[in-house]
Amino acid sequence: MQEVIEQARNAFRERYGRNPAVYGIAPGRVEVLGNHTDYNGGYVMSAAIDRVTVVAVDKAGRGQSWVFATQKGVEATFALDAIQPDPHDRWADYVKGVVVEMQKAGLPVEPFDAVVAGNVPIGAGVSSSASLEVATAMALLELHGASLPQWEVAKLCRRAENEFVGMPCGILDQFSSVFGERDSILFLDTRTEEHEAIPLPTGSFGLILIHSMAQHALVSGDYATRHRECMEAAAWFRERLGEHVQLLRDVSWEEFLQWESQIPEPLRRRARHVISENRRVLEGRDALHRGDVARLGEMMYASHESSRADYENSTPELDLLVKLAREYGATGARLTGAGWGGATINLVKEAQMEEFARRVGEEYTRLTGIQPMVYRCHIAQGATAIRE
Repeated sequence: MQEVIEQARNAFRERYGRNPAVYGIAPGRVEVLGNHTDYNGGYVMSAAIDRVTVVAVDKAGRGQSWVFATQKGVEATFALDAIQPDPHDRWADYVKGVVVEMQKAGLPVEPFDAVVAGNVPIGAGVSSSASLEVATAMALLELHGASLPQWEVAKLCRRAENEFVGMPCGILDQFSSVFGERDSILFLDTRTEEHEAIPLPTGSFGLILIHSMAQHALVSGDYATRHRECMEAAAWFRERLGEHVQLLRDVSWEEFLQWESQIPEPLRRRARHVISENRRVLEGRDALHRGDVARLGEMMYASHESSRADYENSTPELDLLVKLAREYGATGARLTGAGWGGATINLVKEAQMEEFARRVGEEYTRLTGIQPMVYRCHIAQGATAIRE
């Protein structure tokens, strides 16, 4: 993390001729269980990881705000009273969206200069976008001497992505970035906001992220289609079960089985995935409370198969990585994040991590010709802000 802060400081000094006043720091996340359950009102398990986005800021001595992204080498500028999405600088929309939501909430925002730096893998399904949103919010709140409860930070950042960016995501990503706890898996009931951090057994297991290097684009297309299909499936059940069914969260597994033969495709498979995935999250949480990491791993493998067959958001590359993970001894493995590319998360015994990463990477390259990116992830603390 310190290295990224230094990178942001140096770039800010080079760009604007002074040190920044404040740094907002927010981690990426891995989704352990709960694929596409959050916007269906369901349950999720996740963990913040030691890959962060840093937003370095200071108040600007000019009328406009300027934001420079070190990873892209590009700069965006905008007036606070005329913020519009830019199809050519989509990355900046995540920053702008947070500013717009802060303004709507009556929070102070003056023109600012900012530099964005980070080491969260982009397009890997570990939510570099949410970490950018949360880091921006943390930086601007600290810069203006304002504060919000953790839940309000997460919700504000989700609204930014839903309403300004146009991505109909749930709260999982922002929650994980804000609430992360070191060496603990997070559980969240997205409806009631009940949440807890459940420690992994000390020193016994670690997480390895393997980026398939396949395409991962979310704002339009498949993600929005799945969101719509889930809403249609919930409406189908509402007509038959009653008005209490607002989302697929409200349909029990037994009710699904009762009506399964009548619900049309593809709504049947989408509903089966979401409803069964909620069951897997609850079982995974209970297993982790018992210290039964092997059972949690079984739920991860089952989750991936459900994503592959019923939600159809996997890819051949992700399926291969999960197959190799099982062959080379991972306790659990599955795609992480929205899917349609990106990465797998692998739960591996500490003593096997190096050998596992090497052998899976080599075999994946041999079979596909693609060199994957392999990251050993430490489970990290959530977002913060510090002053220069």
